[in-house]
Amino acid sequence: MAVKNNSGEEVILDCDYSLRPDDDDLAVKWYLNEEVVYQWIPPRKPQSLGRLKDKIDLSFMATNDPKSVYRAMKITNPTSEIAGEYKCFVSTFTDEDFSSKQMIVFEPEKTLSIEQKSDGNSINFTCFATEVYPIPKLILFKDKKDDFHNRNPLKIMQWDTIRTSSGRFSVHITATAAFKSIAPGSLIHCELRISGTAYVKRKTLLYYPEALRNGSYGTGNITHQLLILLIYFIFFKMFVTS
Repeated sequence: MAVKNNSGEEVILDCDYSLRPDDDDLAVKWYLNEEVVYQWIPPRKPQSLGRLKDKIDLSFMATNDPKSVYRAMKITNPTSEIAGEYKCFVSTFTDEDFSSKQMIVFEPEKTLSIEQKSDGNSINFTCFATEVYPIPKLILFKDKKDDFHNRNPLKIMQWDTIRTSSGRFSVHITATAAFKSIAPGSLIHCELRISGTAYVKRKTLLYYPEALRNGSYGTGNITHQLLILLIYFIFFKMFVTS
């Protein structure tokens, strides 16, 4: 299960069980990473404890059966500090059992960017992701404009991860490629994925060598030359028609 941090969503963790007619002394407890955070011992009302204190809707009823009515937890607005493994423990006087499930509370990146830089012999592509939780997976790959599905992963030469003061992560990866291996006009993508969730984000850069991106090629400035020719053409036309 995955939910966005502080999104205002409500999450229901259910604990489905069946009892024999003669089962008594029922107790239902929920644990978060081995810490008791919820318990219901009929006929008393359910309680929220520990990190989930005041974060559970204690009026929520999972069923109309008095023996299972408060078996589930309805968590209001989950945040990253209550992510982890949840275990439901059910016991009676004669038996006990448990089940567990993982809840991921993720925080999308604050920024995702990609840039290029050359050293004269090769080209470096660097992708930056900031303030994301948990640690994401970043992939750099290239493809032609008309062939998006034909991915060509770039070889990652550097990967750095920093834990920020907020508890989230900032990550960057750098891939290096030879000039001849990437044709001008190729699309360079950085894809961010958060494991255990369906969250995917992509940033794309249209690659051109630095000389073309800066408007120069060889020893001349193409943009400057074209502008001069255009001015000459306009004046020449005005002179001829006057």
